[in-house]
Amino acid sequence: MIYLVLFILALAAAEITVRKLYVNKHGVPYHCKHVGEYPYNEFIEECPPPLHWKLKPGYGRGQMHINSLGFRAPELKENIRRIWLVGESEFFGAKLPREDGIWFRRLQQQLDKNGHQYQVINASVIGYNQQQMQQVVCSLPLAPGDILLLRPNMNDVSIAYMQGKEWQPGNSWPLQFIHKLQSHKPWYLKLLDRSCLGMLLRRRILKKGERKNTFVRAAGFQWERLLDYQEKYLQTMLDYAEDRGARVAFFSHVLSYKPKISPQEEAGLSAIQSNWREFVEGWSEYQFGIVDEGYKRTAAPRGLPMLNLAGHIWRRPDYSLLYLDLVHFNAQGHAVLAEALYDELLAGCLLAEQVENS
Repeated sequence: MIYLVLFILALAAAEITVRKLYVNKHGVPYHCKHVGEYPYNEFIEECPPPLHWKLKPGYGRGQMHINSLGFRAPELKENIRRIWLVGESEFFGAKLPREDGIWFRRLQQQLDKNGHQYQVINASVIGYNQQQMQQVVCSLPLAPGDILLLRPNMNDVSIAYMQGKEWQPGNSWPLQFIHKLQSHKPWYLKLLDRSCLGMLLRRRILKKGERKNTFVRAAGFQWERLLDYQEKYLQTMLDYAEDRGARVAFFSHVLSYKPKISPQEEAGLSAIQSNWREFVEGWSEYQFGIVDEGYKRTAAPRGLPMLNLAGHIWRRPDYSLLYLDLVHFNAQGHAVLAEALYDELLAGCLLAEQVENS
């Protein structure tokens, strides 16, 4: 019995020591990441091109509920303006364990609290490229007074980056890839991650295994062709929204890293994901570039605003505590994302009350 007590005390002392070292290294306290494990094979279904696959309308189970239009959003209400956001996996809410913490519910609460008569609809679909996104946008029942929030697509960057000279405009992730996103971490790894000491041991043990899956640039990356392809579909979406009387704004990337990273920020990124350099170096410049160039070519000439969501996140000293990985948010991150969207909608004078009073 005495040896068991001593062993427990030794573990506790080691945990306290490791947590202190963790704070000194990363500048933030250790917190356990609770990652939602989604049954993609249940709510992703195959369909004809150019979509290839879609969210299953009416699906509802656990932390995943999809409305009759095929979006992770509430059913549409009648006689109300809507804010439609068409984004990628971080806005879809991938890896979030509890659906009640997702950004669009938080934003809806802020709008309701402040008397803004809008319904927020999350039209983001995980994994979609720009062509698939265009199909979504041009099927939305947009109405005068609605707000459409868009961003140039970064999935296309990843696909074109890895396919190189083999890439063709419109190439998408295969359905099999989306199904492989369904993962289940073994119980013993979940147990290890409940402590800082266990997490560090897991990282060291599995460093040569699970942490080698990175995006590798293939020869012949077609950057200019990618920009032209994106511009074509963005212009189509903007024309569609304009014809229906909806106001449009672009929104920025919400990545955990910046184009230029300071040593202090490097420490925070290593707290999010130890192999962050393998993803950021070389690849991230095109992620930032696709958003900047897409806005400059399509939205800026039309006088459309850019909502700077990244600025709200990066100015927080604890920004590294908002993420489950380099891109996807935890519940605290979704709350900050909702605040950033609300503040930027106000700053851009996009809400109806502001437009009518201007």
